[in-house]
Amino acid sequence: MSNPPVPVSGNRGDAKRDISRQSTLYKVVMTPIIFVSFILSLAIVDLKYSMHRSHYHAERRPSRLPPWLHRIAYKYRPYQYTAVDENGKPVEDKDGYYHSKQRKLMAMEADDAFQMRRTVVAGLVLAGMVATWGAWWTLRWVLARVYWV
Repeated sequence: MSNPPVPVSGNRGDAKRDISRQSTLYKVVMTPIIFVSFILSLAIVDLKYSMHRSHYHAERRPSRLPPWLHRIAYKYRPYQYTAVDENGKPVEDKDGYYHSKQRKLMAMEADDAFQMRRTVVAGLVLAGMVATWGAWWTLRWVLARVYWV
């Protein structure tokens, strides 16, 4: 006698089923917002690290920024990576060039972008509210000029 086939399920073991599925409206609205916020936060993180790298490798000349703002914008924080063996002791890394660390740099920048995504969404919401208010005010002003002049 053969055993009956085991039914295939997306549920593994005793994990709870996800009963609260996201609605189609939620997916249609939130997917572009989440995507745009991630792209913007990634661009901000990339700009920040590019500024740090360009400032670190630039010639030593006086900045056009005030000193207090210069210290805030260009804090010296070099990327440091230390390879460790299975015992947790540092290993001498022979290929310490930038191109060999690009994957780790990309992961670090993506992690920073994910961490600041909520702030970017809040900024997008605020910008949307300001744009809506500006459009309403402009429309009201135009209608007042057209109909009451």
